[in-house]
Amino acid sequence: VSGTDYKVDKFLVGVTPKKNYVVLGESFEAEVFLSAYSSKSDGVSINVDGRSLPVKDGIGTFSEKPSSVGEKKYNVSISVRNPATGQTDVVKKEFSYEVGQRSVAIQLDKMNVFYIGVQNPISVSAAGVPSAQVKVNGSGGGINISSAGGAGKYNVTVNTPGEATITVSGGGVSQSFPFRVKRIPDPVPRLGGKITNKGGTMGNGEFKAQGGMSAMLDGFDFDAKCDVVGFELNYVAKRQDVITKTNNGARWNSEVSSLIEKAKPGDVYYFDEVKCKCPGDAASRNIGGITYKIR
Repeated sequence: VSGTDYKVDKFLVGVTPKKNYVVLGESFEAEVFLSAYSSKSDGVSINVDGRSLPVKDGIGTFSEKPSSVGEKKYNVSISVRNPATGQTDVVKKEFSYEVGQRSVAIQLDKMNVFYIGVQNPISVSAAGVPSAQVKVNGSGGGINISSAGGAGKYNVTVNTPGEATITVSGGGVSQSFPFRVKRIPDPVPRLGGKITNKGGTMGNGEFKAQGGMSAMLDGFDFDAKCDVVGFELNYVAKRQDVITKTNNGARWNSEVSSLIEKAKPGDVYYFDEVKCKCPGDAASRNIGGITYKIR
């Protein structure tokens, strides 16, 4: 029998995990084998994703710092030249690893609320489960879940008051989270679209400069706007009977505008029965009224 010889004089233990992560309750599985190489060989070339690695005693070290979470793949190519024959063999294989992120989560049991008519942003993570395997589903409350573009970022919309549930699953695990579904809180009536116009006294000129009534969501952190659909104005001048006018919409109509122009120190204006519609409202809601005394 004739052939060529390529002598090896070094041995290592090689380990190839079935996957580079494991969830509590699962089994870790890896192939363990004996690896042999020649310490005197100068014909070994190791390349990862097009980048050549420095080789010492037949071994190269690959290192990279990922910039995002999720599954990361890399391709390894090893060229070995037989010094006896001059022939070169090339071996290629793709590997992957999972990048996670340290995080701390706090769940507020009294604040797990979705609001109707707005996008409710949520962040979802499942430790030990590859991001590509994470599934997010919802039920109840007319819930709809859509991707917000980033890893683990979603927008939730709902349309029915009551309760909704979001289920996160993947990698053999599944967990459900309950949420309450509520309407947007009642806004407060304000004059001229200024949150500081809370009623009380107002100068004659400033009062006449206001153009209408607003419904403002004071302290509500979502991007939502409520529209005034109508109100009732009661005008009380000194030693005069009350004059009442009804206004449809937020801006003054001609009759209300004429009463506003009559404003003088000592007069009182009662804006009552202010009605508005917020995102998701099927019908208008009464948010009360606001009073101004002219100085």
